[in-house]
Amino acid sequence: MMLRVNKGNDVNWSSLPAVILWMIKDKLDIFDSMCLEAVCRDWWFASLNYPKKQVVGDGMPWIMQQKDEENSSSHEFISITRKKSFTIDLPEFRNSQVLFSKQGWVLMRKKNFHEPYERLPDSLFLMNPFTKAKIELPDVEEIWEYYGCFSTKAGVPEQVVLLGAGKSCETMLRTNYIGDIMWNEHFSIDHPIVFEGCRGLISIKEQIYYINIWGKMIIYNMYNQCCREVPGLRNEMGVNYIVEHEGNIIKLFASGYDDKASFSISTYNDTHTKWQSLSNDEMNNISLYLSRSHNCFCARDRGLYAYVLQPNYGGLPHHRLLPGYSVLYCNVADGNTQVLQLPNKISATAKWVDIG
Repeated sequence: MMLRVNKGNDVNWSSLPAVILWMIKDKLDIFDSMCLEAVCRDWWFASLNYPKKQVVGDGMPWIMQQKDEENSSSHEFISITRKKSFTIDLPEFRNSQVLFSKQGWVLMRKKNFHEPYERLPDSLFLMNPFTKAKIELPDVEEIWEYYGCFSTKAGVPEQVVLLGAGKSCETMLRTNYIGDIMWNEHFSIDHPIVFEGCRGLISIKEQIYYINIWGKMIIYNMYNQCCREVPGLRNEMGVNYIVEHEGNIIKLFASGYDDKASFSISTYNDTHTKWQSLSNDEMNNISLYLSRSHNCFCARDRGLYAYVLQPNYGGLPHHRLLPGYSVLYCNVADGNTQVLQLPNKISATAKWVDIG
């Protein structure tokens, strides 16, 4: 970006450190504040020097869960393909919940309490558990549930997205570019969107993809603030999962919640705003890591398999507290499903994480 200051003097402002830019801003009133903010953000982002390679990582998602007691700072990482595990103890993990992960980074929400039952604003942060790099985010004051995801640039988080229910059950969408001091609220100029739970949330460039519990996907464009809807089939009994695969949105529909479920795969066609069915051959050599808590991933593998975090209620009614999970191993091609026998117990805090 080039601005003209005095006659005949061109200055490349993007090459100057952010501190100098702000000093100049105090002296001159000719700056467009929005442009200056964008330049400073770009400079700040480019100056990040976080290590991008992880200590571990086989290209497959792992399970991340609390190690022992509730709200422990010790978390366990479990590989279901290697059947190995290790533990990391960090103070940031205590009383924190995993919202999303990508390329070694984990988006976490810490619930803060001043006194028993008195809530303070939530702390949100991005953490790389292996390099210990940490990015603080603005607090969130609302106490209701919300979901999160983020996009990356050159292996570093670029923009964080939060989605939840606002007043009158309308969908509330917020974004934060890394370096911004406040959350930006987004509203559809078309019509209000009723919040109906969340089965998946993905951010790709200016598009945000959100699928609700009925299988309806909503695509929000942050540039023009318009929404498009891809309806789901309410007469189908089952569950929908969405994952990002090579820049595309893939939906996997499971006909049930148990080991008898069959699967069908579709890809989102942006030109016609609809789902397009895929054959198993078109989606060969990948593994899908699925969970109803919306942290779902796709990784290169041999064959076509799905690993599903299946709630294990231990004979208790489903409205009781969840004791933990089993991991279903599904061969999508032939329909065979089995429960994996793992050396580690999978707790109710388990989430798939992309550790790189």
